[in-house]
Amino acid sequence: MTEVMTIHSPFTDTMRRALGMAGDRSYSKVKESGAYLFTMDPPEEGDMRQEFWDIAVYLLSNRKPSDAVIKTLQNRNKKLKEYQRLDYGALSEIKDLAYSYIKTVKLFDTPEEEEVIRHIPFFEKDGVLYLTCISPDVRYSYAHLQDGTVVFSSEETDPSGIVTMPPELPVHQDRGTTSYIVGIPRTDLLEKAELLTPGALYARIRDHLFRYLDADEHDYELFVYYILYSWYYSKCSTTPYLRFLGDTGKGKSRFLKVISDLCFYPIRASGASSISGIMRFKEKWMGTLLIDESDLKGDQSSPLIKYLNLGFEKDNFFILTDKNDVSRVHLFDPFGPKLIAMRQPFQDTATEGRCLSFSPDETTRDDIPPELPSTYAEEVAVIRALIARFTLEHWPRVSEECMLSCIGNGIEGRLKQMARPLSIILTLFPDGQERFLRYLKSRQEEIKRTRAESYEGIMFNYVLSLALGDEILISDPEFGKYYYEGRIQAVTSKMITEGLKCSSKSVSRALGGIGMVSRQKRVQTAHGIKNIRALEIPTRRKWLEIMQRYYYDESGGEIPDCPECLRGPEYQVLQTEMAGIESFNKPNGGDAQRFSQPGDGLVQPAHEDTSRALSEFTIFQEFAVYHGMSPDLPVHAYVPIPDEDRTELYCRCKGCTASTRSSAMFWIPDRPYNQVCQKHLDEMKYLYEKENPL
Repeated sequence: MTEVMTIHSPFTDTMRRALGMAGDRSYSKVKESGAYLFTMDPPEEGDMRQEFWDIAVYLLSNRKPSDAVIKTLQNRNKKLKEYQRLDYGALSEIKDLAYSYIKTVKLFDTPEEEEVIRHIPFFEKDGVLYLTCISPDVRYSYAHLQDGTVVFSSEETDPSGIVTMPPELPVHQDRGTTSYIVGIPRTDLLEKAELLTPGALYARIRDHLFRYLDADEHDYELFVYYILYSWYYSKCSTTPYLRFLGDTGKGKSRFLKVISDLCFYPIRASGASSISGIMRFKEKWMGTLLIDESDLKGDQSSPLIKYLNLGFEKDNFFILTDKNDVSRVHLFDPFGPKLIAMRQPFQDTATEGRCLSFSPDETTRDDIPPELPSTYAEEVAVIRALIARFTLEHWPRVSEECMLSCIGNGIEGRLKQMARPLSIILTLFPDGQERFLRYLKSRQEEIKRTRAESYEGIMFNYVLSLALGDEILISDPEFGKYYYEGRIQAVTSKMITEGLKCSSKSVSRALGGIGMVSRQKRVQTAHGIKNIRALEIPTRRKWLEIMQRYYYDESGGEIPDCPECLRGPEYQVLQTEMAGIESFNKPNGGDAQRFSQPGDGLVQPAHEDTSRALSEFTIFQEFAVYHGMSPDLPVHAYVPIPDEDRTELYCRCKGCTASTRSSAMFWIPDRPYNQVCQKHLDEMKYLYEKENPL
């Protein structure tokens, strides 16, 4: 009898192994254990498979995808000692056993065990989105589309086949009333909500924001895109944060409330909330988290700062130790959109780099009410229903692969990274690509203007004004000696220190941080050749990088080329090589003053002085300084370059295109990077002999 039952048993070997991992624990106990058994200090002896299996069951039962489960197990595996680690095959097998266990419980568990029901705020099944909604009489249901119509249900089965019901808002412990601390669509409004076009929905949201907020048009654009993006954030692998930065009385709280009220499941956390309370509630609703400045104290060691840094990217779980049992921890998923209001920037640069920032100003508009009117809540509920209807309709069309490209438009990398997730909803607009690029360029100009007004920007632009002659110190008793023929020959740190009334340490830190260097340099002055310590730009690439970030021109003109007095030795060498190579590659010789083709994303030099005739030099030192060569090199030590070394060399002199392919080339053997052509060697000898007659 036993043999017959074994042959016809519905349990497979995999099922038996999966159930064996659970032991005598119930399904609910197994799921709970996965949140706690992530031990910080695993035992020296023993198999870690049990802990890995519990974690996998916990994550899979909470609808985490298989690749996310494997990634979590791998991260945990790396923290174990070498002899305790499992290979990828073993981790994959553990994940499969966990999945088999969930299916087995669903098929064969007792009715008492099946009464354990999950509560998920939203999920996707077969390409359809299910959203938690609430009725006016506080009944919860899932809303989804069926044959183009919004239908509601009190419970559903998730993609894993497990029964799930909408979570419920908390009830006040004393008054017994529902606390609406999460913004949920209303069933009555969603049922009759009109399906608007992308343009009509954009206009509806923008007009609502305009009624209560004062901002520039491109800022309204950012707010609308972020609101719509938040409803699709789970489609992306990264998420930026929208941050309101400013002093008290500037309207940060108004911006935070009005914008967040239209975001996906806004979760309001007050400054008195504990970090664990904030994260637990966020874990329950997986919506848009609102963070007040009073929560943001400390640097990268602060738990909330760590939470924000991890929440920028998917599958970075946050771990907290259980205070009642320090050997156990709790797992939280911090990923999701966040709105933050604060007076000062983050101390941690990593967190700062995850924010799309807006700084409000005190409004001068009389039509903006100082307090939100009594009709505000109903207005929000109506628009939220319109957005929910729009999201349900377009959910299958939006994916991370829909992100729009912004390559080749002069947009810096950080802005691209922050803005690209927002672009997923712009694919729904007929002119989405144009909207996206227009917004990016506008935002890029705003960022550049802000940077130009920063501490580093003010300091660099003062250096640039001295180098270009916009700020003149020729009459200064101390710095006037650095001028020759009316032009400044070098900019020193002391000039910046005196001009901006700051310390030399702050000058070094600020300018060094953006890529400038301070080094010894020989320059021609009114009193002869001087050896001074000057500020320089190492390379043309660094010049373009600094100018793109810290130079702002209201007229929108082109970026000027690097002034001669700021160019370092490497800059001079590269500049000449680039000019010569480009000219050689052109059929007719080309123009040695150009370093890039139109439209290639590089800035065209506007003030290069390479047309100056060499015969205008009166002394050899002036010739050498002009071309970035050392004036103390012995002119008569130059010899012809050996044939084996005559490969792709160009004359060092600025503006010269002569190469080893077309003319003789000379150098000093122990200084092989000062090669010159026959013409310029003759000119050097002429000037040297003119100064040193026999």
